[in-house]
Amino acid sequence: MAFDMISGFVRDVRAAHRTANEIERLNRMNTAQLADLGLERSDIASHAFGKYFNKR
Repeated sequence: MAFDMISGFVRDVRAAHRTANEIERLNRMNTAQLADLGLERSDIASHAFGKYFNKR
């Protein structure tokens, strides 16, 4: 059980790091580039969290 908790914690830390990197990457894009991805600037955070946390 302790191993499952630790591995889950590590998995969440990795997902948080990937989410932060994705947010940073998308924030560097201009409006046209985001639109090509089907995103608006206000969608960035929810898109990034969904990509790395909702896939479980």
